[in-house]
Amino acid sequence: MIGRAAIVVLAGVALAALAFTPAAQVGGGAREDRASGRSLEAENGAVARDRFSSSRSFERGVDAYRRGDYAEAVNAWRATLGEELDDLERARVSFDLGNAHWRLGESLPAIVCYTAAVHLDPRHAEAWQNLELARAKASLPPADAGDLGATTHRVLTSLRPSERRTLLLGALVLWSLVLVLEMRFGGAGLRAGLAGATLLLFFAAIPWAYGCLAREHRSPLWVVSSAGVSLRAEPLDEREPVGELAALEEVERLDALPGWVRVERADGLRGWVREDALYSLESARDG
Repeated sequence: MIGRAAIVVLAGVALAALAFTPAAQVGGGAREDRASGRSLEAENGAVARDRFSSSRSFERGVDAYRRGDYAEAVNAWRATLGEELDDLERARVSFDLGNAHWRLGESLPAIVCYTAAVHLDPRHAEAWQNLELARAKASLPPADAGDLGATTHRVLTSLRPSERRTLLLGALVLWSLVLVLEMRFGGAGLRAGLAGATLLLFFAAIPWAYGCLAREHRSPLWVVSSAGVSLRAEPLDEREPVGELAALEEVERLDALPGWVRVERADGLRGWVREDALYSLESARDG
């Protein structure tokens, strides 16, 4: 009995921890799918304006995009990403920002934005389509390779981050309820129900745990130099490279000096990179 009571207490603690876990953020409007050649503005423009009616920077981006000033649209929507947005709003702005970059002929920043959009909203079909078309036109392999590993990743990330937490919370509440009933009344039926609820909790925890285990950079940057870029021990071009960063490789920003950024690669290698070779969705927020 004491062991089961301890389990209930632990379950309650876990439930509370999950309930107060903030939503992850990565970093609408006038939509035109340049990559696929289809205009999305008429279908989605009004809906997007309603969602961001309180954002002046977003409205500036919409107006700039519609009059063909894509550079101004980029600046405005990057400022919007510095505001408080939920995952779906951030995905929508990232998608529009990608379209503006594409209009400017900046394919690699566009790919970064589309990638951020599908990360935050895995069911954003337009962002997936633009991402794959943009990667193909940039002679890059598809984001979804179609093999077993890519399919597994796509399945495990098919739920939005908030939906993964909600699914796990629901399964945990159900499991706790069945556990309490089984402790109180016993019986073969409730024991079978507890086994089923435990199995459900296990499967509900898989996509949530997968998302938690995936490395999330606090200040992510992406390499937007098509030829890659050298990683140097000091912020000087004369220093010998200590490594190389590939196009679209994601790194973590550690420090910055005028014209240079110190970053960390996924394998832990650190070094300095020219600032103009990197792109950040968080730059507006950082200042």
